[in-house]
Amino acid sequence: MEAFSSLTLLSGVATENIMLAAAIFTRMSALAFFLPGLGERAVPVRVRLAVAMAITLVISPVLMSGFTSPANLSQTFAMLVAEAVSGALIGFSIRIAVFAIQTAGAIASQSLSLAQLFGSNFGFQPESPIANLLMFAAIVIAVSSGLHFQAVGVLVVFYEIIPVGAFPGGNETGQWAANRAAFAFSAALSLALPFIVLGFMYNLAIGAANRAMPQLMVAFVGIPAVTLAGMMLLAMTAPMLLGIWLDLVGELIGELMGYAQ
Repeated sequence: MEAFSSLTLLSGVATENIMLAAAIFTRMSALAFFLPGLGERAVPVRVRLAVAMAITLVISPVLMSGFTSPANLSQTFAMLVAEAVSGALIGFSIRIAVFAIQTAGAIASQSLSLAQLFGSNFGFQPESPIANLLMFAAIVIAVSSGLHFQAVGVLVVFYEIIPVGAFPGGNETGQWAANRAAFAFSAALSLALPFIVLGFMYNLAIGAANRAMPQLMVAFVGIPAVTLAGMMLLAMTAPMLLGIWLDLVGELIGELMGYAQ
């Protein structure tokens, strides 16, 4: 009888551990879907699952003390949905930095008449060459600087704000998403500003030349010139732009960490 009671108690503890691991794995999987580097479509799904499972094993002991297993199937389903939403929210907050550098590259390509020159990017969709190059370099730099480890730290810290099984607030989530979108567009415009200035100067010069010599096909002369100038400008400013972008990512991670302080 005593052995049966011990076995029942052990079964309850194992069920709680399995439920906690499932909750953490759900939130981590949603985060990994958006995480720069790990969340790219070029990365095999098995790699993402292996990383999510490994991080689940590391985080589970930290959260084991304050976790209560759901009482029934409906509560379990609600817990997993809440964890997926929370993980996607955290991942989107970090992924927005990649959208910023990608948008900056698209703006630069449009300013230099280089949109969709070299074909596809990580997402296997037509993309401007400068956006493709800057996005590739930014992801490599982010992964090399340990962004994925910082993202796991954000995930752990956020359990103090959004506990296991709790849904994020609707108003707070909407305001947060709007602020992240505003950050992405303002950062993209700031990063692409040198190319915008170059494109403006090109259009101003080609307009003046067209008024002075209407019979000259100024586009045949202007487009190669602005493309060459844009490539030279990209070569000179790309290291600085990527450094600024990495600082923006650091500020973003710091802001996310600050929410739990």
